[in-house]
Amino acid sequence: MMTEPTISIAIPTYNRSAMVRNTLACMTRQQTDGLFTYEILVIDDASTDDTASVVREISEQSPVPVRYIHGEGKGYTVVLNRAVAEFRGQWLAFFDDDQLADSTWLRELYTTALRQKADMVGGPILLDLSDSVLAGIGPVCRDLHGESPDIRNPKLYAETNPLPGGGNRLVRRRVFEKIGTFDESFLTGGCDRDFLLRAKDAGVTMGWAPLARGRHLIPPERFSSKHIKWYSLQFGCSLAYSDVKRFGLFKTTLLAMARIGQAFLVNLPLLLWAKIRGDSAQVSDRRALLWRAVGYIRKTLQAIGPKRFAQEDFFSKVEFRRGRENT
Repeated sequence: MMTEPTISIAIPTYNRSAMVRNTLACMTRQQTDGLFTYEILVIDDASTDDTASVVREISEQSPVPVRYIHGEGKGYTVVLNRAVAEFRGQWLAFFDDDQLADSTWLRELYTTALRQKADMVGGPILLDLSDSVLAGIGPVCRDLHGESPDIRNPKLYAETNPLPGGGNRLVRRRVFEKIGTFDESFLTGGCDRDFLLRAKDAGVTMGWAPLARGRHLIPPERFSSKHIKWYSLQFGCSLAYSDVKRFGLFKTTLLAMARIGQAFLVNLPLLLWAKIRGDSAQVSDRRALLWRAVGYIRKTLQAIGPKRFAQEDFFSKVEFRRGRENT
């Protein structure tokens, strides 16, 4: 009889066989120092490339168990919940298929959780780009592409830990038993944030492992105006949906009105000023914030009048799975 592993690592994936090969290569080489055992779950959201054969090849050579789970093509949130349903043991770690980590990553998360007596622990995400490239990207777009805030301002988080992000997180089983799984009604992303907020409201103890770093691999096309626009719209929609769920429609409507004011009085003038100065990083940041406001307002309108402001074509284009299809 196989002993249950201490930790399962969930890797959601969709049509990224080359990336997932590299991700699995570093996940199969995690150092345990005899403190825990682990397995890897690859949850494939019905890929049409050679993901299945890549995972099969690596599983045959891996020193740790690698399980391939074929999903139904129903999107990222459903895949996350499949991981929750399938994992064994007491801890579930989440890691994205376009990330890499050092061999000490999992050990840092686990030992930090034990040391801090935390039921949920996160680590920072770095953008895997050269310093010269990063220098030309503003903080809004860096956040948009997953960079953890403590990377730029480590002193700011010396005493107050950041909240664990989605692609670099270790969660104890009893957290799911306490607050449930990921909300599958989040079609435009945001399910990770919703899960985190519910955990926080429920009093789940959270920790931060600054040495458990993940490196986010970013193709050049992700910095195109088209992708930043899509991601910003999607992010604004998910924020509005989360706020309706959390605060109610009336307060969210007020927040939408405040975003309109901020767009016209702050971000639009700063965008024009950045163009005059030739500051391309600020131009991209301000555009991202304006598109985020558009997404937030359109989602709020849909919540106010589901039939009158259905906007079916718009929302179908900003579903989270669309972004996975395009990158």
